[in-house]
Amino acid sequence: MSEIKDVLELIRDKYGEKKVGESEMVREFIARGFEQKLMELYEDFKSGECSLGYLAEQLGISTWEAYDILEKKGLRTTNL
Repeated sequence: MSEIKDVLELIRDKYGEKKVGESEMVREFIARGFEQKLMELYEDFKSGECSLGYLAEQLGISTWEAYDILEKKGLRTTNL
């Protein structure tokens, strides 16, 4: 639990004096974590180490959602 408090403090430091609710900070933290995990998995996908289905499963989304996310980011959706 203290790790979450540490993360919230880091996010508060980023915003400085700006008043930001904890729920907004948690949403940002989750979004950044998702984005980082997506890019890590995408590197494995791109090199052929995992499938799109595996990438999606690890992110907790459907294969179609993963396909749409990659397409919107302008990233390859096949690793052939």
